[in-house]
Amino acid sequence: MIKRLALLLFAAAALTACAAPAERLSANAGPDAATVTHEADCDRVGGEWRQLGRAPVKQCLRRTTDAGKACSQSEQCEGHCLAPEGSVDGTTVTGQCSVDTNPFGCQQRVRDGMASTICVD
Repeated sequence: MIKRLALLLFAAAALTACAAPAERLSANAGPDAATVTHEADCDRVGGEWRQLGRAPVKQCLRRTTDAGKACSQSEQCEGHCLAPEGSVDGTTVTGQCSVDTNPFGCQQRVRDGMASTICVD
């Protein structure tokens, strides 16, 4: 019985890990827009439902309303906090909020005021 329960919990955790990542929205976007995982919800928030990464999973790509705003970490943005072009990883920088919510490709993001390159497939 305990083995079955452990197997069930493991399977649930594995399936959750395979789900498409939730979109990060600003606090003023409203609770119903916090996670956009269905095409109808994506349309409702003005996004474009499409495949963004290498996996054959469609996600909601949205333009952000805070693009260009100064930031020191992505939690301050609807999308991501991006380092200025030419920044050196590990240096202190002031970033700008991204123009959309696409997390894929290689981007130099800002976390706790430090530039760091990340590549997401």
